[in-house]
Amino acid sequence: MKLLVQTQLSNIVNGRFDLSCDSGWVMCTGRIREMLKLNPELEVDITGPYYHQLVDLPISTNPDLFSSGHVRYLQHRVFPNAIATRYDFDFVHMAEMLDLDLHKENKTWRYDAVYINDPLLLRHYKALFHVKAGYQPRFYVHSHFVDVPSNPKFPQDASLWLGQVEATQRADFNFWQCQTALDEFEANARKLLKDDVVDSILAKSLAWDDGFSYEEITSPINASNIRFDTEEFKRRIENKVVLFMPNRISPSSGDYTAGMKMMFELLPKLHEQLGDSFVLVCGNPNQKFSNEELEKRCGQYGYIKVGQSSFNRNEYKFIAQNSHISLHLYNGTDTYGGTAMRECVTLGCAPVMCDCNEYTKIAAACAIGGCDEWPYMCALDFSNFVNVVEQLCHVGIDELKHHMCNLQSVVRERCSYESTTLKAMRIMGL
Repeated sequence: MKLLVQTQLSNIVNGRFDLSCDSGWVMCTGRIREMLKLNPELEVDITGPYYHQLVDLPISTNPDLFSSGHVRYLQHRVFPNAIATRYDFDFVHMAEMLDLDLHKENKTWRYDAVYINDPLLLRHYKALFHVKAGYQPRFYVHSHFVDVPSNPKFPQDASLWLGQVEATQRADFNFWQCQTALDEFEANARKLLKDDVVDSILAKSLAWDDGFSYEEITSPINASNIRFDTEEFKRRIENKVVLFMPNRISPSSGDYTAGMKMMFELLPKLHEQLGDSFVLVCGNPNQKFSNEELEKRCGQYGYIKVGQSSFNRNEYKFIAQNSHISLHLYNGTDTYGGTAMRECVTLGCAPVMCDCNEYTKIAAACAIGGCDEWPYMCALDFSNFVNVVEQLCHVGIDELKHHMCNLQSVVRERCSYESTTLKAMRIMGL
């Protein structure tokens, strides 16, 4: 069996793609790793930017995957812009890179399935295989968010909505970031399409959580890959409650992560209430505000700078393992709320989440077997944010342990690739 995977990358630092902290890349490779466990004979080709466009090479970022002999990385030019990547496609070069002319003569070269991580590129790939390869593999489209009219993520001039609608109809099957994203798509699609058309799309749809690899996130840390002094870090956090905000601090898409609101509005209020009893560490993956700038503007309120740049995976895991509370403040625009929430919970961080979308569904899912919902939820206007964090800082160990064990179980069953991939692979015939 042969699978072609089109990657969707978004973490761009100084004009280059940083695979080590790109959620799209981590998600893609995590799923492939699990697929290879379930089908060791599977051959996978992954498309991605030229090497010179990357901060680190795939073989150094995922050595186990690319040394397996079953995974190839195919290079092509990817324009480093979140909007442009959805529309940019070099028809001639992509055909040459994939050796599609050879597919006409020799069926052993052919792909059984193509996994598209960006719905707007489906029409390009289908036309490419029609013209250059002379056959159509099965196409599976994964919508990692939907740019719907009721909740737009992109500027109207570059809206993804109609392209996403087209892709859902033309795909052999549709995977969705989460049930909330699928529900949002359905509500908007019914205003545009006839009900029977929407029903046909839903009949070939499944919410496959963007998720995380439980095995990868809980694997031992390679201390030699940590670029800051871990002992110095532990001294700085001694006798402090450590808060960790892993997501972006950026004006893009209207501060959809609420990272800017946290740093420049909520953090001073939190410090006023809790004083020096806590410190805040930020993942800050795309460095729109440098760590040095954050230190200058927010150091007096409890932020501490750890390293000069974004965390690599080993650093990220170390910070999460040494934090008490993680902050996940997507409050509406993004229905999913970030993969980092699932990973931080797995590594023992008690999350403060906004009471909306997938956060609310996960919190409610904890109410099983006589257990309560996850209680530390933040209002969408952040009016109770300081009180929720303060409450969590002072909760009893036994009470927190009870809630955390249940939350960790829900997250692992609902979101980990180890729990979700088998069903998806059966759908794809892999």
